[in-house]
Parts: sequence; structure tokens; C-alpha cells
Amino acid sequence: MKVSYKSAHVKSRNGCLRCKAKKTKCDERKPTCARCEDRGFRCPGYALNVRWSQRHQVHMERPQVIEATQGPPQESIARPRNRATSSTLSSPVAEATAVPNIAAADGFMQQLDVCLAPSTQWDFGTLCDSSVSQEEFYRLDENAMNELLSGEPPSPMGDLMWDPSMTSPPWNFANMTPVPGLDDTQAGQRSVPDSVQCQTQSANTQKETRMPQLSPQGSNHQELVAIDRHPFQSRPQELFNLPSALSDYFFREVITLYCTWDSGSNAMRNIVEGMWQSSGALYHTTQSMAAACLSEDFPHLSTVATSEHRQALEYIQGRPKQSAMKQDNLMAHMLLGHTASWLNPQNLATDMFRSSYLMLKDTIAETGNECDLSFFSDTMDYWAMLLVYLTDSSQLGEYGRDLSKGPTRPSTVIEPHPFSGISRATIKMLTDVGILIFQYRKRMLGVKFMTEQDLDAFMASFREARRLERMLLAHRAPDVAQITDPGDPKTPLSHLQHLDEAYRCTGLLQLYRVFPDLLNERYSPWNKDDILRPPPATKKPTPEERNTWLTKLAMHILGILREIPFESRTRSVQPFILVALSSELRRESQASHLVAVGSSPKSLTLDHHAIEVVRARKFVGSRLAAYTHILPLRKIRIIFELINCIWAALDAGDQDVYWLDVAYQKNLGTMMG
Repeated sequence: MKVSYKSAHVKSRNGCLRCKAKKTKCDERKPTCARCEDRGFRCPGYALNVRWSQRHQVHMERPQVIEATQGPPQESIARPRNRATSSTLSSPVAEATAVPNIAAADGFMQQLDVCLAPSTQWDFGTLCDSSVSQEEFYRLDENAMNELLSGEPPSPMGDLMWDPSMTSPPWNFANMTPVPGLDDTQAGQRSVPDSVQCQTQSANTQKETRMPQLSPQGSNHQELVAIDRHPFQSRPQELFNLPSALSDYFFREVITLYCTWDSGSNAMRNIVEGMWQSSGALYHTTQSMAAACLSEDFPHLSTVATSEHRQALEYIQGRPKQSAMKQDNLMAHMLLGHTASWLNPQNLATDMFRSSYLMLKDTIAETGNECDLSFFSDTMDYWAMLLVYLTDSSQLGEYGRDLSKGPTRPSTVIEPHPFSGISRATIKMLTDVGILIFQYRKRMLGVKFMTEQDLDAFMASFREARRLERMLLAHRAPDVAQITDPGDPKTPLSHLQHLDEAYRCTGLLQLYRVFPDLLNERYSPWNKDDILRPPPATKKPTPEERNTWLTKLAMHILGILREIPFESRTRSVQPFILVALSSELRRESQASHLVAVGSSPKSLTLDHHAIEVVRARKFVGSRLAAYTHILPLRKIRIIFELINCIWAALDAGDQDVYWLDVAYQKNLGTMMG
């Protein structure tokens, strides 16, 4: 995919205070610079280039010891940050001398100095100028942030010798490029900066060798004791800066949970990593998605997720028309629409689907090359497949009218999509199945007395269902030799092949449940080898035989999913399959049989089929429960509630339960992928 990236910003000496603090290029436009305006911040303005003076600082022995422990400082770290760190470690006498100097330069620098001074509490609201909302900064629990920013348990910071290089965020803002190694294969090894790991490993040994060399007299000894008693003072501010923490969490965790596979060739990761620093829409989108994923553990982040979601939409809508055709806004708009259910489980965001599709069409017309935008087209196809089972195709706007017009793109090499994997063709067939079933069920639910018009509609739907059945039976999975390996050890190609087969069987399951005559035409006793190559029908099944056959097909699909370990990233798209087959996991009510025949409880039997159904239900519940802990979103609870309502109706003796009807009646429809 050809993606245009903006040129990297470089350091600026005479920019606004915000750009100088970030060490990024500033166009020095007045009254506000373009960088602050693009991010929705109020530009703090320009000030004199006042530098720190160390002439009157005293008690320099302790910084020297720490520098000797750390080695020479890195030149890539911005000088004001090093000096601020040094001033934090200096005595109150030096700070009392430094603060008036800063106050004389500018009020903003005075607030910054107060924040950098030693304190038992950190107030991040003072890091911003008065015009910036303090909602952008939150102070999180120390141990909780340690758990988020590293894969190891939280460790006390008292043994950590602080290195100024550790104040750098997880991306190199000096060159405006992401630090390599953010892919998931190295996430466990680089969950914290390398400097933190090196310092943590060497702190214990160096503390024993260097601490006895310090003079235990005067203020040096008292200051070292104070640092040991209050290790929280030496923590870097960047570790507690909420936007930085959310950005790190998004690239390190959210993408890996959101996609079916992740590696350096993940198109979504490449697009977002290349544009999020220069795109206000993508920046706020990543903040919203990360905050939504963390809102279960940190409830106050739910307001942050909602606020960032709203800001991203306002940013996209406030751009001129030609800006809406850029890939960054298109990507942001798709992600915002697809994850709207993260904030409100019942929000299907069909309006955002329609506008995203229009943006995609305009972008294709502008560039004239649909192949370069295949990632976005396939994203819309997967998004549509999830929607058509829960809403009318008329809600999809022009996508519903263009669905049958798009030809299949011939390709000798198949690149797996981060959402649909290698199942592009299967996803489109599932979309057609969903459109047919939703329209048919919606019409039949309102029919009390059959008319000729209703009969004609039924016959048209049945003919379409037969056509889709033949397409699913004739479908052949892509040849492995034609598929590009995604390069993710947690999601090998075999997992994507199993997922494609599960999609295919799920489509057949829906058709046979809604149109039982299709199953009657091919019915023969259950044999899993005959699913995709049905032999001639041997008999017309009874309703009980038909239900048993569909239950075995549902358990066959679960058997396919069992071949995929839960550690596979395909777990992010499995909830749709689990819900779609849940209404077929029925078991005969032995209690009702007892009442019917008037037998005693000792005469009840427990057959093998009932045990297998119970095991299948437990597998569905356990996989969804584990997924809830991996991606803690409120919509997972809605999916759980829907499945429990389905099984409760089945156990109550209702043999005509269908998951779409329950979702519609109970208002439990949500995005299931």
C-alpha cells in the first residue's frame, strides 16, 4: 500500500513555548502556530530564550554521583529537560535561587518550575497553560501504571537510579518517527524503555559499590536519605502523563487486541504509526480507543474516551472538503465508527458507516487507484458484514446499492487483512446472507395472515437463499502458496484457514435455520465429511431430526474454533461466530419428558448428545469470559446477556429460538467483532 507520510519535524530554537518544550519544528506564526492549532491547543505564545544558570547551585556531589552511576548523558535528550531533572535533585537553596529567575522570564516557566520541584504530590494540571483543560492530564496509581507500562509486576522505585534519557516518550519526537520494535513480537521484551531495564538491573550492584563511597556528613547524607524515603519524587513525569501513557498503550496493546494478526506488515499499524503525530483526527482516535479499553480498570477514563471520540469527530467535520479525502481522516473515521460500540454497546454507528463509505468513494475517485486503497475497501466489507445482521441494508446508504456491482479483484498474491484475514470472499457472502435474512425475518415477523404478495416475497427470498447456499458450497479456500505469511507467530496461516472454514459453515447454518426447506433438499444423517459435498437426499427429516442435524453442525463449527488456541489473535473476530451458533446448542428437556410419560426420576437418562451440548456451551462461555479479561469492553457483557437469554429460551422448551430474533426483541444488538 502506498501511503504518503508528512516530512519529519526538526528542532526549533525560537518557536512557541509548547513547540520548544517538545523540541519540534514551529512555524512561529502569530498569534498561534500551526502545530498548536492543528491539535486544538491554545498556543502559549513566545518568550525569551532564558537559560538556566548553575552559578549559584550548591551541593553538586549528589548529581555527580548519579551521573557517574549512569554514565555520560545522551546528547539526544533535550537540554531543558536535563536541567529540570538536575534541579529536581538539587537542594532547596538552589531551587529558591532558580525560581525567581524563571519567574522573571515568564509566568508559564514559573509554573513549570513549581511542577518540577520536589513534592510529595504531583499536580499535572500545572504543566499546562491556563487555557488547556486539565482533563488532558490525570494522575494514575503508581502500581497500576507500572502494570500498564510493563509486563512485569510493579517494583519499588527506590532502587532505581534515574537517567534523564528515561524521560523520553516511547517515540522519538526529535525525528518524529516511532521507535522500532513496537510490534507485538517485541512488546514483552520492550514493555519499558531499555534504559529503565538496564538501570534496574545495575542499580542493586552499583548501589552496594558506590553508596559506601559517599560522605555520610553534611547535607549530602540527608538528601540521599530523603531520596530513599521518598522514591516517588524521582519518578519521571512522562510516566504519569495520560496522553503519553494512552498512546503507548494503544500501539503496544490495543492494536494487537483489535486485529486478527499483527506484525510489521500490518497495514493498520503502519498507517496509524506514520500519521498519528501529524493528524489531529488520528491522535484523538487513538486516545479514545486506548481510554475505552482501560475504562473498566480506571472508570474515570470513560469520560476521557468519550471526550476524545467527540474531539476526533469534530476535527474531521471541521476540516475543509479536500482534507476529508486524506487517508488519515478516512482511517480515523472508520475506527471511530467501528469502535463506537466500545463507548455505547447499542450504538451501531450506521451514520458513520455511510459517511465513511462516501469518503472512501471520493478518495478512490480522487486518486483513481482502487488497489492502493484495498485496505479501506476490505475494512468496509468486514464492517458491513457485522452490521447487516442487526440493521436493514437501507441504513448502509450507497454501500447497499453498490454491493453487487463490485467485481472481485484478481490477484496472484493474497495479503491477509488485519480484520477479515484471508476471508474476503467469504465475508462478502456472509454479508449477502445477513442482508437476506434480516429483510426476510423483518417481513415475516409482521405477517399474521399470508397474502399472495407475502408468498411472492417468500419465493424470491428462497431462491436467493438457494443461490447463496450454492456459492458457499462451491467456495474454495485460497491456496496457501498464494497467501503472504503475516509474520505473526501467534496467528499462523493455519488459524486464518480455520477461521475461513468457520465463517463458511456459519453462513450455511444461518441459511438452513431460516430456510429449512434448503436442508430438507439435501438431508441425510449427519456426517461431517458431507457438509460441503452433500449427497442426494435420503429422506425428508422431521423437525426433531432437523434440529439435531443443525446442532451437530454448530458443534462442528466449535470444533474448528477449538483448533485455534485462545492465544491466537483471531479471538477478536470470534464473538460473531459464537453468537451465530449459540441458538443451535439445544438439548432435550428431560424434565418435560418425565412429566409427559409420568415416570419416576430414576427413569431419567442422560445421553451422550446432551453431554456434548453442555460441553459446547461451556466452551462458548469460557472463551467469551476469557475474551472479556483480554479486551474489557462493556459490549462483551451485552453479548454474554444475549447468549444467556437464548439458552434460557431453549431450556424453557422453545424450539424455534433464533439469535437474531432474540437480539431484536431484547434490544441486545451490538458490534460482535
